[in-house]
Amino acid sequence: MTVYEKKLKEIISEEFAGEAGERIIDFLFKAGIIDYTLAKVLVIREYIRRELESGETKLNAMWNATEIFACSYEYVRKCMYYYKDINIGGGASEFVHRPAPA
Repeated sequence: MTVYEKKLKEIISEEFAGEAGERIIDFLFKAGIIDYTLAKVLVIREYIRRELESGETKLNAMWNATEIFACSYEYVRKCMYYYKDINIGGGASEFVHRPAPA
């Protein structure tokens, strides 16, 4: 299981009914119903959104995502700026620029 699948399971489990959500995601991946590329984008965007909510700057959240998901900064940047319509429960306006603390 990849880190993307694990993170997506965590997200779904929080949003829905715990273990049932994990079984649903397993089924959807195995059935080929979930677009793996778009699932990766969703997970990265959701991770960054949560980092921003916890007070992290956008730049640091994006760099942290490169380490967690073992991908390039360019890939994270692409997820953030080219796939703006892929979100859980909200629009692209969730990703506001927050200046770094002085």
